[in-house]
Amino acid sequence: MLPEFQLQTLWSNPNFLAAGAVVLVILVQSLYEKRKRVSEGRAPMVSHLIPWVGSALEIGGDPDAFFNRAQRKYGDMFTMKAFGRVVTYVVSPSLISEIYRNAQVYDFERFRVTAAVDCFDIPASLMKSEVTSKVLHPAQHKYLSPTGIIPIIESYTTAVWDLLEREGSSFEDVSTPLRNFILPVLYQASAYAFFGRSYPVVESYEPFNDFDRTFHLLLAGVPRFFLRKHTKGLATLHRLFEKYFDGPHDDASEMVLENERVMRSHGYDSNAVGTFFASFLFALMANAPNAGYWLIVLNLQREDGLQPLTDEIDEAVASWKQQNPGQQIEDHLHDFVSTAELPLLASTIQETLRYAASVMSIRRVTEPVEFGGYRFNKDDEIVCLTRSVHLDEEIHENASVYDPRRYMTQKRPTKNGKIVANHSMPWGGGVSMCEGRHFANRELKAFVVFLLMRYTVEIDSKSAERPTFISERVGAGVMHPRGDLRVIIHARK
Repeated sequence: MLPEFQLQTLWSNPNFLAAGAVVLVILVQSLYEKRKRVSEGRAPMVSHLIPWVGSALEIGGDPDAFFNRAQRKYGDMFTMKAFGRVVTYVVSPSLISEIYRNAQVYDFERFRVTAAVDCFDIPASLMKSEVTSKVLHPAQHKYLSPTGIIPIIESYTTAVWDLLEREGSSFEDVSTPLRNFILPVLYQASAYAFFGRSYPVVESYEPFNDFDRTFHLLLAGVPRFFLRKHTKGLATLHRLFEKYFDGPHDDASEMVLENERVMRSHGYDSNAVGTFFASFLFALMANAPNAGYWLIVLNLQREDGLQPLTDEIDEAVASWKQQNPGQQIEDHLHDFVSTAELPLLASTIQETLRYAASVMSIRRVTEPVEFGGYRFNKDDEIVCLTRSVHLDEEIHENASVYDPRRYMTQKRPTKNGKIVANHSMPWGGGVSMCEGRHFANRELKAFVVFLLMRYTVEIDSKSAERPTFISERVGAGVMHPRGDLRVIIHARK
């Protein structure tokens, strides 16, 4: 306890009194805000000490732990303030499903337009026009459908096969960071599949990474002034796309060519077309390449490593050769990989997405509504927190453990005695579900199959470094790695 003379000194100090007054005002304001929300029937507010900043710093530290604590304390729906923005989070799979089904009340379109304009500099006149909503987006839906995507997947399989042979040879038999091998191959193969060989893929790789590395900060509202490398990366991508669309690019996919024709017919120049496809490039690259990286990393750290996947792929190769005597797989890459039955690989891909994806689906309430026992007003913001479903121990046994065989069983996930149909939502859901998911799943399958047909990959025993999730990229897709895993790659005979 402080001596009396020290207490008197503190009470006579104007700075101490001012600080105490500020703390008192914050506590009173917080208490008032909580009671007001309760009296209005609103979802509970997560406690925080600093006005405006709210819970932002806690989320930036360990979002999984933060949201887990909030769910235990407040239930399946709670409101949070971060940097002045008030958002209600939903973590119940049944409530998330209800939001996804009701696009009239829970609107996504405004956020789609805002993100496109603010994050990618797409002209507002293009994003708000019927050209986008009635022509461009339906065209993408057509070309990215399970059947529409086939020509692009055929191009991808050829590209990734060739890249693995070319790039892999320079990494053979030496210790190398896995990212240096895996991510450029996945990036280049996907870009070639959509934009053709005339697109400057290698030149665009580093600018894309500069943009992507801090994209989550832009989404969180950090001014671009503080993200100069990010801004420079986006500007470089725009310049490369503008040059690409001004030059010959007949080898681009029909999806790209059709959308370009539509935009040009409505008066948009190469710069505007380029900004549109820069946003598409981000959607194409932000998830699947990192998922491919984590699939290899997480399995390498298991006791049996990549061997079970290699064995399954070898069996599929042997079966194909037996059924097609005298033919070479290299001449039938797409047919082979698309028809190969690989249940372990399918389960591994799904488990990797469950384990490594951090997806948030944001919606705007269009009219006053009672939902989940709480009242929402027009223009309130709701976020479906799908990662909380992925990490729910009631739904997924040992949810914190990576188990590549998890989805090979017939057991259906349940919660509170009820089957949970939407137990896995790495692509979001409803009107904002990732349209590129059909390509991404096939992309990952082809990449892993061809990688393990060509090479063995093992951890460099001399290196103790292990990558971890950059978890502060909460809501921005498959999480990026912090650190890396050094590996040694050997060509298979």
